[in-house]
Amino acid sequence: MKIKDIHLKNFRSFEDCIIEFEDFYTAICGKNNSGKSNIIRAILNVLGPVSNRHRLNYHTDFPVWKPKASKESIELTVRIQLDCKADIGLIKFLQVFLKDSKDDKEEFEIKDTQLIIKIILNTNPKDSSTEITVENKSVSDKYKVGEILRRIHFAQVIVFHNSTQPQSPFRRTNHGQLENLSTKAKESIEGKVNQINKELSKAIQKHKSELQELIGRLQEKYEVGLTFSGFDMDYERIPYEISLGEKNFELPLDEWGSGTKNRTLILSSIFNAKNLIDQDDESNKITPIVIIEEPESFLHPSAQSEFGRILQDLSKELEIQVIATTHSPYLLSHHNPKSNILVKRNIQRNKIRESKIEEIEGANWREPFELALGMVGPEFETLKEAFFSQENNIMLLEGSIDIEYFNLLRDKKHGEKRLKFSGELYPYGGFGFLNNPVLLKFIKERFNKLVVTLDLDAISNVKQNFEKAGYIKDSDYFVIGLDKPGYRCVEGLLPDFIKTKVNNDNPELVFGLQSENQIERKSAKDKLKALYLEEFKKDLKYDESYFSEFYKLAEKMNKKLNNAT
Repeated sequence: MKIKDIHLKNFRSFEDCIIEFEDFYTAICGKNNSGKSNIIRAILNVLGPVSNRHRLNYHTDFPVWKPKASKESIELTVRIQLDCKADIGLIKFLQVFLKDSKDDKEEFEIKDTQLIIKIILNTNPKDSSTEITVENKSVSDKYKVGEILRRIHFAQVIVFHNSTQPQSPFRRTNHGQLENLSTKAKESIEGKVNQINKELSKAIQKHKSELQELIGRLQEKYEVGLTFSGFDMDYERIPYEISLGEKNFELPLDEWGSGTKNRTLILSSIFNAKNLIDQDDESNKITPIVIIEEPESFLHPSAQSEFGRILQDLSKELEIQVIATTHSPYLLSHHNPKSNILVKRNIQRNKIRESKIEEIEGANWREPFELALGMVGPEFETLKEAFFSQENNIMLLEGSIDIEYFNLLRDKKHGEKRLKFSGELYPYGGFGFLNNPVLLKFIKERFNKLVVTLDLDAISNVKQNFEKAGYIKDSDYFVIGLDKPGYRCVEGLLPDFIKTKVNNDNPELVFGLQSENQIERKSAKDKLKALYLEEFKKDLKYDESYFSEFYKLAEKMNKKLNNAT
């Protein structure tokens, strides 16, 4: 089951809006009070079980700025695509229940089916109604409409998690403790409990193997973890914890603190939904839709990024629709930008009005999301590519020229002397974010491994900020250059014959470095840096004659980075 779109008319903050769901994974983003939760509320009212629904009320759900005298109706229309294999239980029910022929021998063609459910709410409840359309055929009989809705609600086709309101697990009231029993009784019970725990551990391992099979091709990237803490006499159900994390990722999911319980519930729901697809009983085979409010809750940035990738990979691989509301840039889909929905509120005469869906197109699709998420300002400008990186390990260098040198240093032609860093390299282009300790700490938490490099002549300006953010020299950040005039930068690592050759060929640029005009000095410096790199690459040799000082830096960095080759 997959929601294709939902049409909201006069529902809370929406006047007349169609929200399309492009992919199996959808991230709904926007500022507070933009209308994100109203989209979820509408879906729950149409498809969710009674326990997850907010009963529709014309007076509270009609837009507050519109006059009630207009007698306009509230309309919620959801268009659903049913899959002939994953939703065969509901498809067969619709075909049998709605057939006109009395011939019981008639065979049905099981095919993908479109289902439309429309709820119309008026000021007079007697005038309210629900309309259902199956494959462009309207269901006019009210009894049949009611039975179809009951079938959908009973099947619990919506799995809903509000991550901001975690629920406590149910426990029975204790009427005694094990230590209150006699020694003989205690030993007898403990023996039986140990035996039960052994059998349960075997069952857990079998279940782990089954879950591992469910993720299919993703086994190459993710690893299922299933732990069993032992039979607890206080529980009516057997407790277990499930985790899913990237292989070779240093921070396991089950160590992410208070967000673990929330993630466990979400992952369990996705796996259970997959089990429903694979079950043998066709009559109950309906694929649920998983809806999550703010899955990033209680997770630090690195965990948000990791969990966002897991949700996207699972939804695509298992073909289960996941709809998430979020304030995190790391929950956005970067593979399919159209699957990200940005909700905004119109402002008229300084008053908030209806919610709208902003059109997102082209290479700059991230800009409106960045604005909505507060990722604006000079310190963010050069870091946006890094923030949205799909890598867990990154190195930040001052500029694009530094990146070229470091990429040359990572070349396997150097053998064991090469720089062994397996992540991505990004330029930060200036010291805006280096002067912001809060941002420094945030971006460090965002990644599994973050390394920052900066020229030796700049360290005095930012050293205090590094210390405030908890950065350690020669571990989290490395200074580049030699401690002598003109060498306190990446060009200071070049062999002298390279710089001498360029300087002799370009005396006007060398004189430009002494100019009283700041713009002229910068222009001359940038041109010389580019010429140094060009000359360095011209007759490049991967040996000590060219990389002697670079090798010393690589040796120091490799000791701390400890990355795989």
